[in-house]
Amino acid sequence: MGCASDGEFFAMKRLQSSSALNDASAWSSAEGESRGLTLLTAATRSSDSGAWTLAVAGLLFAVVAANLLCLSPRWYSNRFISFVYEPARFVFLTAATGATAVQIFWVVLSDKPSAGRLWIVRNLSGGWVFLPCFVLLYEQNSPWMLFVIALVTLGTAFGLRRILPAAVELNAPSDRSTAVLPSLDGLPPADSPLLLAFWIAIFAQAAALLAAGDSLLMAAYAFSVAVFLFAWRWSAIEPRAAEWWTGKHPPLRQATLAILLTSLTLIPFSVGGGGIFGRRGSFGLTPAAKRPSEANANYGYYGIILYPPPQKKEIVAPVPRTDSLSGGAITKPTTIPFDGQYWYFKAPNRRPGDKAHIAHGKPIDANVNPRSTDLEPLQMEAHQTLSPPIDLSCCSEIDIAITNADTRPGEIALLAMVRSSTALGKPFQVLGEQTIPSSQPAQITADRAPVKEILRFHIPPSNSLRQFDEITILFMPAHQRSRAGAKVSIDSFELIPKP
Repeated sequence: MGCASDGEFFAMKRLQSSSALNDASAWSSAEGESRGLTLLTAATRSSDSGAWTLAVAGLLFAVVAANLLCLSPRWYSNRFISFVYEPARFVFLTAATGATAVQIFWVVLSDKPSAGRLWIVRNLSGGWVFLPCFVLLYEQNSPWMLFVIALVTLGTAFGLRRILPAAVELNAPSDRSTAVLPSLDGLPPADSPLLLAFWIAIFAQAAALLAAGDSLLMAAYAFSVAVFLFAWRWSAIEPRAAEWWTGKHPPLRQATLAILLTSLTLIPFSVGGGGIFGRRGSFGLTPAAKRPSEANANYGYYGIILYPPPQKKEIVAPVPRTDSLSGGAITKPTTIPFDGQYWYFKAPNRRPGDKAHIAHGKPIDANVNPRSTDLEPLQMEAHQTLSPPIDLSCCSEIDIAITNADTRPGEIALLAMVRSSTALGKPFQVLGEQTIPSSQPAQITADRAPVKEILRFHIPPSNSLRQFDEITILFMPAHQRSRAGAKVSIDSFELIPKP
């Protein structure tokens, strides 16, 4: 299939079909394909069912790879070279994983398809390359994910059509003179894909309703089914559509477009803000305030800044100063009590506005219960400033002591990062993401006592960050509980020396 030209292939099919017009078995298969009623007729043949198996396996493995690669997109660096390198790495590794799956399943497959394995990979990879962008948009809950899932689906449908060409559409002559109702004969036409059009309309409308109800992931699934059925039918009656998509060379056009879209999607994670495709904001990576007209323009919501409660006047042990931490490595663990601020705000804002409500207390206090005023999720961050700055090379890990008094179901993850507010470009370094163990049980009793825990974060080396004077903790609760602030307080930070 890969060696013969498409024109020769379809010419031979037409010659074969012209001699089989009176054959009932040949007529039923081709007619079903032309009407769009037997949508996946080619899959019933054992020689081609293997192609479907390889296509499904490659797609599933590529999806898993894209999810694993983009599971923590906040690791994305703010260096300019990353705008090209990181998206290209995501796209290449996703496509390579799908190709590897095809190679593995080809070996174990008993009924191998007539198309070669390289031909299958070449055609299907035109859809795999858009998966990293889709996963990143899903992370941001952006409606642009519907556009990208359409590209994934088109690439899959057209790639499959190149592997499994459509049967030749047969137009049998109609004898209207013998019809009982000649005026109605041929209405609707013999090739009218009524059932196909019905299902396309059903799934397209379902996608619109789900998107309007803010169920974007389910809307993407429904929309992908509608797009696949449409593209499958379109490529059956117009093979040039699939030929144009796949081209004469490996999917370089699709890969280039995928890298560009992924790069634009990653911008919110690198320079802050809602970005071009983002909707949930930048997770506080850039604390610079917006103009009042922007920061406060969210249905009257201005945000909350929660300060620690006033300290009681009592004699306490002196807190170790951080002067010694700005000159190199430490020799013993050093504790820094948390005395910073908690921020509550909503996207597209990146911090509470100028008219934010000021309060004192801890998130675990009973009277502290910030909630979103609508269906939008509430962003929660903890900010600890340090003076003087601390060398990033002073230690190997940071232990964050917390108290979890939240008994609502749903996991709570913490993402830690350090940054320099005085250096040029305000560089930052993400330390990673940890899920609070006490938030993982599916059922938590309402009277459970607050749980004290310690989360350890490794400090990776950084070429752009030498010292940091701020520690930022991002609270990332499960979706079902994201409209209210987490009842989790930061107690202290402990710097662990290098071994």
